[in-house]
Amino acid sequence: MKIRWNALLNFLVFLAVLMLLAGFQTTFWFQLFGNVPSPLLWLNLVVYMILYRKPFPAIFTIYAMGFILLTFTAMPLKMMWISLFILFTLVYTIKSRVFWSGSGYYTIMCAFSAVAYHLIYFFGSMVLEKNPASFEIVDRLVQIILTPSFAFPMYWLLAKIDKVTQDELVHEPGGLEL
Repeated sequence: MKIRWNALLNFLVFLAVLMLLAGFQTTFWFQLFGNVPSPLLWLNLVVYMILYRKPFPAIFTIYAMGFILLTFTAMPLKMMWISLFILFTLVYTIKSRVFWSGSGYYTIMCAFSAVAYHLIYFFGSMVLEKNPASFEIVDRLVQIILTPSFAFPMYWLLAKIDKVTQDELVHEPGGLEL
């Protein structure tokens, strides 16, 4: 079995970027902006994986990202993985129906994902946890507004990483390709 070193390098670089983004979001953001809720920068990275990877590598990477994100949150693993799997299913379904390459589509999907993630997490928490997540409408709305506003620079950065590591992007919609 031949190891694809570029794919492994790409995977490891994206995990490192995830840790940097999650660290910025959970610590440094509040040093700069006080009590303003931070955008879900890691969610933009997850959306990029869903849009520009084949399904099985994408879901594997997203689950690895979910496991790493546990160090930055108090969310239980079951909630993280269930939320990410439902989000993956929603975004991939939309991608298989409507897709165009570029930062505009990516930004739209980041906005959709921010709304969907908050709804998935809130209702999933009500069903699965003894102490469900609080509603906090203002915090959630601020995060929904801020998350896609960082999508364009993140798209540029993530596309550069893919170009440097020479990983092939999936730019076509379609059915389930293994």
